[in-house]
Amino acid sequence: MHMRLRTYSVTGIVAGLMGFAVAFATPVAAQTKVQVAVANRSISSLPMMVAKGKDFFKDEGLDVSLEYFTGGPPATAALIGGSAQFLVAAPQDMLKAIKQGQPLVAIGTVIADYTGSIVMRKDLADKLGRKPTIEDLKGKRIGTLARGGFTDVSTRYMLMEKGIDPEKDVVLTPVRGADRQLAAGRAGELDANALVDPSGYIAVEQMKDWVYVVDVTAGEGPKIFHDLGFIALQTTRDYLAKNRPVAEKMVRAMVRAQTFISDPKNEAEATELASQVLVGMDKEALRGSVKASHNAFRPAFPKVMIDNNMELLLRNKLIEAPAPAYETAVDASFEPIWKTYAPK
Repeated sequence: MHMRLRTYSVTGIVAGLMGFAVAFATPVAAQTKVQVAVANRSISSLPMMVAKGKDFFKDEGLDVSLEYFTGGPPATAALIGGSAQFLVAAPQDMLKAIKQGQPLVAIGTVIADYTGSIVMRKDLADKLGRKPTIEDLKGKRIGTLARGGFTDVSTRYMLMEKGIDPEKDVVLTPVRGADRQLAAGRAGELDANALVDPSGYIAVEQMKDWVYVVDVTAGEGPKIFHDLGFIALQTTRDYLAKNRPVAEKMVRAMVRAQTFISDPKNEAEATELASQVLVGMDKEALRGSVKASHNAFRPAFPKVMIDNNMELLLRNKLIEAPAPAYETAVDASFEPIWKTYAPK
């Protein structure tokens, strides 16, 4: 009786082990490896961070690596050179590249609105006795990140709109890094700064020694910054022709992440995922930035975004008219996926 029980037991174990071995021998569907060049390590690429951190890419069968660069030009070069299959960057460099004959194309918007600000030192603003305006920047020293970069170009645009000559009426000073910009202000070397979120939040809400001149994130400033296609998901025409299903999966994962970010109840989790990439960034500032911009992460890329980017570039003499045709710069056949965006 005991021997029979033991035989059954051993038989069951052997069968179980065989099943275990077979299960592990069965090949799992291979994930498609994808390299994405991201122009800057900032909150503007939050949908990519969320899509990776929440396994939305993996759910689409993609093994995505995000490589962060120090600006649009080197990231764009990675896409053109073939070391990356997708690019997350401002459309300005894409439009200039298309004008030069490069077959780049946008397949969706990562973040539609510019999330940034211009701030003035509080001691200077206090002397005005009111909220400072763009006109109050005349004669001031203003820090930007880099000549020709977005903070520089956007600041010049806002100055020119108010009749202020960026070359004669102010001093624009490129400073590498928002922390250095703010430090230069504290040292009395700068009067104002053009900042990308969450640096504006840190300066005004946490440091409390800066005051908003223009808070674009909150809806202030020129209208073009609020439907700009600030950061776009891009690829090459050649890659898209050969790998359309992969591109669709990328866009689906991005839109899923954008919908996730739009829901206020996910604010803390989105902040945590961002903090894993933006190492060392104050979490309170990150959360404030996520909260302020959660509705800016919209996937559609309508023609008005090309028009707005061209206006910005033309005013700064960084491109010559005419603009590339919308059909050349944007593949609107992804619109059915864009429309799955369901903001909360």
